[in-house]
Amino acid sequence: MRYRSPAVCCLILLILCLPLPVEAASYKSYVFDAWGRAVPTPEPYEPVRIIYGPDLGIGELRGPEDLFVAPDQTIYIVDTRNNQIVRTTSEFEVLDIYAEFERDGVIDRFNNPLGVFVTDYGHMFVADTNNGRIVRFDENGKFVSIIEAPEKAYPEAFSEYFQFRPRKVAVDQVGRLYAVSAGLFDGIMELDLEGNFHGFLGAPRVSLSLWEYFWASIATDEQRQRRRLVLPQEYSSMDLDEFGFIYATAFSGEMEVQEFIRRLTPAGKDILRREWYSPPMGDINVSDYMELSEITGLSVLVDIIYRGNGVYSVLDQRRGRIFTYDDSGNLLYVFGGIGHGVGLFVRPVAIEQLGDQLLVLDNRNNSITVFEPTKYALLIHEAIDQYEQGRYEAAAGLWHEVLKLNANYELAYSGVGDAHLRWGNYETAMRCYKLGNDRRGYSKAFYAYRRQLANDNFGTVMTSVVVLAAVIYLAAKIRLADKLRRLYRNTQLAAALAGPRIQRNRVWAFVKDTWQRLRYAGHVIFHPFDGFWDLKHEGRGSFIAATVILVLALLAYVFMRQYTGFVLNYLRIENLNILIEIASVLVPFILWCVVNWALTTLMDGKGKMIEIYITGAYALTPLILVLIPVTVFSHYITIEEGTFYYLALGVGVAWAMALLVLGTGVIHEYGLIKTLFTAAATVVGIGIVLFIGLLFFDVVDRMYQFAQDLYIEISFRL
Repeated sequence: MRYRSPAVCCLILLILCLPLPVEAASYKSYVFDAWGRAVPTPEPYEPVRIIYGPDLGIGELRGPEDLFVAPDQTIYIVDTRNNQIVRTTSEFEVLDIYAEFERDGVIDRFNNPLGVFVTDYGHMFVADTNNGRIVRFDENGKFVSIIEAPEKAYPEAFSEYFQFRPRKVAVDQVGRLYAVSAGLFDGIMELDLEGNFHGFLGAPRVSLSLWEYFWASIATDEQRQRRRLVLPQEYSSMDLDEFGFIYATAFSGEMEVQEFIRRLTPAGKDILRREWYSPPMGDINVSDYMELSEITGLSVLVDIIYRGNGVYSVLDQRRGRIFTYDDSGNLLYVFGGIGHGVGLFVRPVAIEQLGDQLLVLDNRNNSITVFEPTKYALLIHEAIDQYEQGRYEAAAGLWHEVLKLNANYELAYSGVGDAHLRWGNYETAMRCYKLGNDRRGYSKAFYAYRRQLANDNFGTVMTSVVVLAAVIYLAAKIRLADKLRRLYRNTQLAAALAGPRIQRNRVWAFVKDTWQRLRYAGHVIFHPFDGFWDLKHEGRGSFIAATVILVLALLAYVFMRQYTGFVLNYLRIENLNILIEIASVLVPFILWCVVNWALTTLMDGKGKMIEIYITGAYALTPLILVLIPVTVFSHYITIEEGTFYYLALGVGVAWAMALLVLGTGVIHEYGLIKTLFTAAATVVGIGIVLFIGLLFFDVVDRMYQFAQDLYIEISFRL
């Protein structure tokens, strides 16, 4: 038996006596970065308690569908299949059960209720779904009135097949009642408390793709009848903020419009801010290294809760996750998941806030999970609250604390940048925004920094401009350029350079000849008809010069892709593959030359392969002249001024493409119509070649995999 020292034994006893966590969350939290990658984060919320029906002393809950926390912190649970509403304290002690009520001297009951809402003055509204009505109770729980199906009184506003089946209900501060009905695609219904219908809010858009529109336009009546109906999004839930605006969630619908979350004004206008790289929509359906879930498809958002300071949380039923966003649409944190572990759900249907806690109702487990915020979530919410109150220094300090817990949290860097921007520390703000990949914030800070530099150096700049203008004027006045030119011609250096020894040097002659052919590219891009004609018939171009232009065009493209200014460059520079970038231009260029030669050979084209290559390379000259200057220019502009950047890029590309088409017509001696047809046919031919090439490589890869599997199988059998 091995001897253990007393110190080791004491350490073991101490470890055994330490309190261990009884329940740990079974999920992993994350946020998305600027490129849509899932980045792990500390847990923002931890499950602390799970409430079942027997814990309430009322037997099993059966298929509960909704949860609501009233202003007095009492909790209302819609126990759907038991046809009752359970009211409890914040500690889940039952206060009342609403299962039946007296109406006109007759006992009435709920039938599959799906939603409940309680106003600030204690009136309860129940969406009695299968009875097709909304039932109102006063602050004492006594029946007040019934709001019947509005289509009976207003048949012109509804289709003949519509049935009022309210799923969610809400009432704003001025007494407007909003209802979400199952199978209603016209938006959220607005009524008054007497049940008078006032219209629909936030009718979702339906948009067809170009392909669908084309087929719909040529389809016969019978084919149109057999086609699947294109339906807009149906609202799933809603909540009200302190201003009476409606935060609403919608199912994905048929068109998968990425506006699953909306903030509607009383007039029905969507004013939700979507300033992040991806709009608030739950999971952004990307494949990432975390392998978060085998579940695919868009999130199914079934409930939303407004939490103050512009912050709101949505519940994704498909993946069982809670996504929380700020008022700009930035994702704050994600937690939860599908499963049977602690903090996981089987079919979550509702989410509510109770103080700092979050409550999630599970329809299949018939349970309520209570989540407590961790220090990480508390710091995030406190930083947002301090910033909203104008306490920028306190907010910056809190964001620094968040960064200590999660150094990869981009929003925290943006929060620190916001504070420095308010203080006028523009350079520091720019650095913080860059760390947070916040291009909008960086643009604002850069604009202020640029204006500050202009103000501080205005006198120096204007003095330099005036002096430079005076020098240029005097030089023109005394014809300085002509005098220098004559002086140069008379110098011994010019005579030596023109001497017979230099002229006999073959390298110098080659360089000089290539330079002259390169300079001719300037004539070609401004006089394409004469220029391309001389390239072919006068020999003004060469293979070497064309190759140099092509290489310069490729380098200019790579330079633009890698060194475009931060506010306009959305690429992950660390993952930029220069060879792939070069191939993305070089391969289409080579295919253009080969396919164009193959087609024009059959169409009486007069151009040779070498002439097509030279013409195409010279046509790329505008890219060199445009890409490099606009890349440098991009470092000195804001996002709003990026229009000029994109305009310059568009002009350069259009210029090069036009030269390519015109050059094709000149060297093949085609007319305009035949030139355009040949160019279009060349593009189609490139597509066909790419398709056949990809198909070939796919077949080869499958054959290789088959041979490999066959070899492994034979090896195991032998």
